[in-house]
This record gives sequence, structure tokens and C-alpha cells, in this order.
Amino acid sequence: MIVPRYGIFEETFDWNSAGCHNPWQQVHVTITLTPPTKQRITVGGFYYGPNTWKARFAPDEIGKWSWQAVLTDGAQTARFAGTFQVVKSDWPGFVRQNPNNKFRWVFDDGSPFYPLGIGDCMQDLDKSGSPIDNWGLDGDFRPPTPDEGRLVDIDTYWKAYSEAGVNLFRWSVDNCAFGLYRSIEPGGNVYLRDEGIAGDELVQKLRQYGARTYMVIFGFEPPFPQNTTREQFDAINHYVKYVVDRYGAYVDFWELMNEATVSDDWYHEVASYLRSIDPYKHPISTSWEKPELDAIEINSPHWYQKENEFDSDEVTWQKFEQWKRAGKPVIVGEQGNSGQNFDERSALRMRLRAWTTFFAEGALIFWNNSFAKDYKAGAANIYLGPEERGYLKVLQDFTRGFDARAQITTLQVSNPNLVRGYALSSPTTYATYLHAYTDHANPTTGISVTLESPAAGTATWIEPATGRVLGSQAIAAGTQVLTVPPFTIDIALKITTANA
Repeated sequence: MIVPRYGIFEETFDWNSAGCHNPWQQVHVTITLTPPTKQRITVGGFYYGPNTWKARFAPDEIGKWSWQAVLTDGAQTARFAGTFQVVKSDWPGFVRQNPNNKFRWVFDDGSPFYPLGIGDCMQDLDKSGSPIDNWGLDGDFRPPTPDEGRLVDIDTYWKAYSEAGVNLFRWSVDNCAFGLYRSIEPGGNVYLRDEGIAGDELVQKLRQYGARTYMVIFGFEPPFPQNTTREQFDAINHYVKYVVDRYGAYVDFWELMNEATVSDDWYHEVASYLRSIDPYKHPISTSWEKPELDAIEINSPHWYQKENEFDSDEVTWQKFEQWKRAGKPVIVGEQGNSGQNFDERSALRMRLRAWTTFFAEGALIFWNNSFAKDYKAGAANIYLGPEERGYLKVLQDFTRGFDARAQITTLQVSNPNLVRGYALSSPTTYATYLHAYTDHANPTTGISVTLESPAAGTATWIEPATGRVLGSQAIAAGTQVLTVPPFTIDIALKITTANA
């Protein structure tokens, strides 16, 4: 068997399940993998369906691996063994905290990862099959009759968003999406077979489109949230292990729960157990956010607002300044508008938020409701149609390959009463984002910026709305005063040096 590095090694085992009253827990599967040079790694397997168990692993080392598996129900035992060859691949590995900037991310191979994420509902609205059949895309205002809006298949949906640079999906189990378990009890957990398979299809499809998975393990009501007994923790941890064994090879981030709170003991126990059994050591978050806890590694607030677009950059910057005070990376787990998912200015607000977030060293996961433009709720989510996706693509083209060592730096704007500015700098790259926050209708002229270029290179100004180049010039290293081309609303600068 040939497996790409960081690809998925999967083995299927036959075992007669006819006599199992609870195959999820009655049969135990362990598989021990021996890489070419490292210590052995042991992971678990899971019940897949009648007479079928599986085990999965994402190998990180090139060369010949061997494995041994044991299946047992306590009375009977079956043993299996084999080998597989791991070869080079283009997949850069899992997401890790950036060693050069604790608020940023890199892959295992050291290349930068700048998350731009979405979440969405996954429900079988037409009862035709899999709960991942129906995705809202580019709907319009609906007639005053029952209407679900425009729904498409998963490939049509992810083709549109991956082309826009969306590279992260928050799979929020039990939050406008299918769950994975029927019950979690000390007497024995019962999981959902068809939904588990739908989860397999989801994470496999996300990988196909280059998107990373941010998986929420529990929904709004995590089990036994207070005064949890040892037996109850054991039941919770059994489900956590099932999730890790089944999906861990595909996931990059864990989130313990969605918009819920539990005791500090619960967080510590479950997060510590998750860390102890996860062979990939994925970062752990939770919602509601608890960045003050040692076990939680990501600050993941939810943010819904409909601010005046003239203030969008400042509001965004101030929020990230506050969230970063905990000293942990910030990924906003849900972001969108309040009141309604769409209005005539929501695309612009989204653009300003997204660009400012990149310069604030943060990340957004938009809660995408694009089946229609008239969805109303207290937290109404956001409409990401063709215009919005065009804005996101320009941003992702701008950030692609941006030096992972870059950090926030100072910038002097000649007229701060008209323009606010933000900047990032590394040994090889410099970037600036400017917002004309008093006038979105007319070109802003006569602005200059004073900055420190890390080296001689080329300075290129682009229009965030379209990606159009507005100006380009060669510059020297050191302090530079650059004249900003006339621009309407916002403009971005990237200085690329010969060492980039």
C-alpha cells in the first residue's frame, strides 16, 4: 500500500457484530504503527457498520511503516498485521502555532497558514439522503411563501468557496448540523452510524478542496456539565476518543463545545484527556471562550454586529487588541451581521473586517447563510455571494506566501484625520492596509505614509475591491516616504524584497 505523507492510511477489519448489543464499546480496536525511525504510535479504531471496524492514521514520516492491530471483545481476540510505504506529497502537514509569532499559524513544513474560514448548516432538508447533500449558495430574496432558498450539492458549494480562498471549515456538531451520538451515559454510549459516515464524507470532501477542519466535539449541551462524577467523565472521554480515532487524521483544530459553559474541572479533565490521546496534538479551543484556562490554547469568541462601515476597521482592530490580551491566538469561531444576513453595505463591511483581521494577526470564521438574502435573527450570520467571494479572493491572493515571521509594526500616515493605517513587517516583506474612513464615495488623494522597508525591493499598491494594481515602484531599504495613489475606500501595499 502506498500512502502520501500526511495522507490517510486506513485499514478495514471484519468482525462478526451480530452478537454485539453495543458494538461501539463492546469491541475494542487498537493499532500500533512503527515508523522508519521514530517510536511506535498506538491509535484506536472504531465501529463503522455491520461486521466492519476501521482504523485511520496520518503518517508524517517518509519510508516503510509496519503495523499490528488487535480486535477484542474480552472473550475473543483477532490479530492483523501489515506494512505500507509513505511517499512524498504536496500536503504540508497539520496546522501548528507559529514559533515566530504566537498569534499566527504555520504548517508542519514551516509554510504559513492564514485561516479564512466559514461555517454553515448541514441538514438533510429534503430528506433525500446524506445530511451533507444541501448547501446554501447564492440565493436571493425569497417570495412570501415557504421557500428554503437556493440549495446546491457539496461539490458546487466548495468549488465556489475554495476558489475564493476559503481554507477552513468549522464543523459545529449539533449546531444546525447533524450530531454524532444518541446518548452518552456511564452504562454505555450509543453513537449514530449514518451520521458518522456522513462525517467521514464531510472531512474527506473538505480535504479534497484544500480546506482544513475546525471540529466542534460537543454542541450546545455538553453532557454532565457540572459536578461531574468519575463514571460520567469516563463516558465523556469514551466519546472524545471515538471522535479522535475516527476524525483526528483529517482535523486541524478541536473545539470542545459550541456556545456552552461547564465547570473548570470539566474543561481540565476533558481537554487534558483529549491532549493525551491525540497523536497529532491539534490545538484546542472552546466556546464560549475560556482563554484564561491553561488547557485551552485558542481564544475563540463569537462576534455578530452591524456597525457603520466607516468604523469597521477600527471596531475590528479594537476587538482583536482585546482578545489578544490573553496571549493566545485568536480565531473568531462565528462572525457575521446582526439582524439580517445581508444588506446593501454588508459586503463592504465584510471586506474591511477581513483585511483588518489579517493585519491584526487574527482569523475569522464567517457563519455563512447564503441560501437567501433575507435571513433574520438576533445573530443573523452573513451572506457570502459572488461579490463577497471576490473580495475574499483578493485578500487571499495578497496573503499567499506572506512571510510567516511578519509581525505588527508602526506606520505613520500623513493625515490620520482621513485615513487609518495598519502595517506588518518581516525581514523580507512589508505590508500596509489603509482605510479612508470618512469618505467612501470619492477618491482620497494627497496621502503619504512613512515606513521602514526591511530591504530594497518592489512596492506594489493594489485595490482590495478588485485586486487591480494601482501603482508600483522600486524602493531602497530603510525609512521611506511613499505617496499613496488616489484610492476610494481602501488600498493595500506589499513590499517584496529580493530575499523573499
